[in-house]
Amino acid sequence: MSGATGWLSTKLKNTDNCQPFLKNWLTILFFMVQCLREVKKVKEQVLSILEENRGKSMKGSDIAASLGYTRSAIWKAVTALKNDGYHIESVTNRGYLLCEDNDLLSVTGIKKFLNTTEFGKTIMVYKTVGSTNHVAKQAASEGAENGTVIVSEEQTAGKGRMGRSFYSPSQKGIYMSVVVKPRLTAAVAPLITAYTAVAVSKAIETQARIETKIKWVNDIYKGDKKVCGILTEASVKMENGELEYIIIGIGINTSVTDFPEDLKDIAGSVSEAGFIISRNRLVAEILNELESGFVSFLDKSFISEYKSRSLILGKEIKIFGSGNEADAVALEIDDNCNLVIRKTDGTIETLNSGEVSVKRKEKTT
Repeated sequence: MSGATGWLSTKLKNTDNCQPFLKNWLTILFFMVQCLREVKKVKEQVLSILEENRGKSMKGSDIAASLGYTRSAIWKAVTALKNDGYHIESVTNRGYLLCEDNDLLSVTGIKKFLNTTEFGKTIMVYKTVGSTNHVAKQAASEGAENGTVIVSEEQTAGKGRMGRSFYSPSQKGIYMSVVVKPRLTAAVAPLITAYTAVAVSKAIETQARIETKIKWVNDIYKGDKKVCGILTEASVKMENGELEYIIIGIGINTSVTDFPEDLKDIAGSVSEAGFIISRNRLVAEILNELESGFVSFLDKSFISEYKSRSLILGKEIKIFGSGNEADAVALEIDDNCNLVIRKTDGTIETLNSGEVSVKRKEKTT
């Protein structure tokens, strides 16, 4: 702050010809910015203590003493957190309690459950963005480190595969993107999506206690309803064909019940009735799985688990691509995560892209 103050002081000394009110205005503006930064810092520190003691009462005087602030500053920070939507109880002579049912996404709430060294080292949480992938790409192009995470409570222009949108209502899902900077060639990029599907599927099962399946190549299902979509986007260095960065976009419906008309029959949520999922913990578990299993991505050993979690192998499917539709049977997933199919005329084909759906059996009366 001293450097910034010195800079401002120099600038003001060089404005001798300016009106006095301009100098005063600049001074006021500068200190307003500093105050806002300080308020944000106090809020984050108070939230960190309340998160670490979730479900327990913490006296304002104890928090103030541990952080070196006044009790008034702590009260203001708690009030600001309440205004942000955090469920905090204030009880006379007992202090402040962050309730167990609080589920707002926060850096502190996520990092509490992280067991990583790189993934999640830097986390940026937003109330709303157009698309977390867009924010992540911008961050990556500006030098964001490997494992940087963008998370938002809401997306207004969520992106899905093949130009589709991803329904992303506020506080009812996880909308996150991870910046990955592997020293690999672009040829392995398609495997990242499949690897991520395994990691996310395992994380959901751990935290939501449900069984999930993967529909080639990037959708995760609970029963016959899609609960998660994955979109990976890459930037390639033209001079050597290496990946500059990969953006892994993950969208999970955690508690959506009011889907739009065109989605209500095909989309679902991971939450079960009567079971509360911590979104912060699920974000952390996804990052834990992504980082801890990266060796299995490099040696392709994850593919066996990808196959075992397949929703479509051995089933009749419908293939969509290039404006055409075709019926087939899903025979196999090869070592590059391509889909091997047998069409109705008996021909065998290998698909490395496209869209498939499981054919539903017609009900008999």
